[in-house]
Amino acid sequence: MGSEVNHERAKRIEKLRTGAAFDVLVVGGGITGVGIALDLAARGLKALVIDKGDWGGATSSSSSRLVHGGLRYLEHFEFSLVRDSCLERALLLENAAGFVWPEEFHFPVMRGDRVGAAKLMAGLWLYTALATPRALGLPTRRSAAALEQRIPGIDRARLKGGGSYTDAATDDSRLTLAIRQTAERTGATCLSRVEAISIVDQVTGPVARLHDLETGDKFELQPKAVVLAGGPSTDALRALCTFQSGPPSQAGEAPWTTPTRGSHIVVPRAKLPTDGAVIFTSAVDGRVMFLIPWPNHTIVGTTDIDDEAANPKGGAPRMRPVATAAEVQYLVDSAAALVPASKLTTDDVLSTWAGLRPLLAAPPGKGPSERSREERIERDGNLFTIAGGKLTGYRSAAEKLGHMVATALGIGHSAKASPTRELRLDGALGGTIPRPAWSRLTPGSSRVQSLDPLAVAWDGRYAAGSADVRAFCASRPGGLEPIDKCTLWGEVDWAVLFEDARGMVDYLFRRSDVGLGPQAFVAQLIPALAERMGQLLDWSDEQRSVQIRLATEEIGRRHAWRQE
Repeated sequence: MGSEVNHERAKRIEKLRTGAAFDVLVVGGGITGVGIALDLAARGLKALVIDKGDWGGATSSSSSRLVHGGLRYLEHFEFSLVRDSCLERALLLENAAGFVWPEEFHFPVMRGDRVGAAKLMAGLWLYTALATPRALGLPTRRSAAALEQRIPGIDRARLKGGGSYTDAATDDSRLTLAIRQTAERTGATCLSRVEAISIVDQVTGPVARLHDLETGDKFELQPKAVVLAGGPSTDALRALCTFQSGPPSQAGEAPWTTPTRGSHIVVPRAKLPTDGAVIFTSAVDGRVMFLIPWPNHTIVGTTDIDDEAANPKGGAPRMRPVATAAEVQYLVDSAAALVPASKLTTDDVLSTWAGLRPLLAAPPGKGPSERSREERIERDGNLFTIAGGKLTGYRSAAEKLGHMVATALGIGHSAKASPTRELRLDGALGGTIPRPAWSRLTPGSSRVQSLDPLAVAWDGRYAAGSADVRAFCASRPGGLEPIDKCTLWGEVDWAVLFEDARGMVDYLFRRSDVGLGPQAFVAQLIPALAERMGQLLDWSDEQRSVQIRLATEEIGRRHAWRQE
């Protein structure tokens, strides 16, 4: 079986070895990069997308898992950004149904908050108006009693009332993977664990030197154009390039991005139950924060920190940021102040994650939360660079860039409107879906509804593919045995065979939610997971040891704050 899995990758690598002709090389396998590959393939161009790690291995698996217009951006008068994001949200609810789902958000107004009830409702109505004609219903003003039912244990003494509205949520890793799989089905070639060593643009076209990190082989590729979609690594990627005008350093180029770190904590759903999501202002510093319901968990986020780790002088940003003890305490304190009855402490934190936002560089003095979430797209000869933007707007950004590239090359479907507007992602359900039952509380109580945890998890993990995965698991040795109550061992095989999971970290943290469990539980799974994946991928003893080390290190990063 391992030879079969590796043979499929080898066939894709052979295209590089034999100098296959590609119209466009896309460097970066986050949601933006795979979205661009899908757009180009849908336009009829031959696209190759590469990433030196896993698909969505950095920013695109470390978001707040929201698909939204960005209510708080109204305060910064970014009306165009909000409108575009709301329209993209509606398209995703149709074309990625199951991987993206509607969610009700509640915004409590507390005594002393900088946003009063009247201003909140005005903002919610403006938010809805900007989403027209694709608004998700009308906002509702809520009494204190009504919000108390939806946020059990909220600080009733400070609660004045508030409002509710509908937005959307997603599993960012699974959404990125669905886009990548759709891109491949549409004609793109997708290769992870391949890095760009250098890119030299010439009048006759770019020459890219690539390195296969699994085999050590190196290749030279001559596409018609190259797209740099490196997210927080945009400046590091551009530093690898020699433009027709020379290297960026020679031109004294200013930085494209100033990444900020966003950290999240995961706590048991029973400890902090909510009927829907909650958007609130932190009692600690007044920042806008979220409580996001998840099967078996509640996610609390996020921080927004501009620090040296995210913005080192003279080097690339650290792609594996970690949540600090101070951030974890801040998130706990903010949630506990909103819901004091939860008695939430750091002892309740199951896991954490942190990611870098690829924000565009801003003038000095602008704080992280004040910086624009707009994207920037520029052309330098045959090289195109994209940076900034929001997860929600990935398709729109890819559409703009795809139009530019197809027009510049004079090939494919070059209209501004991309075929991806009507393209349903592989595995998506047909049509829009209702808000999931698992995000609701049992009527008349503060308890989470009693539902089949496996079915609940699979709804967002596989969407329309759930029946195929179950049948596959039943066909595998021990495939129906549980890893945890939301995951079967057969899913490991599925991820390796059909989802390009090449390492244990890929599976634990991006193909499943197993890695969100308690540290000791996740750590004790490593030997069995290494054995199963090792057999499927033909790992040598040395490769198995490396994978065990990488998984152990990643688990440690999620819990590093405990050692501070």
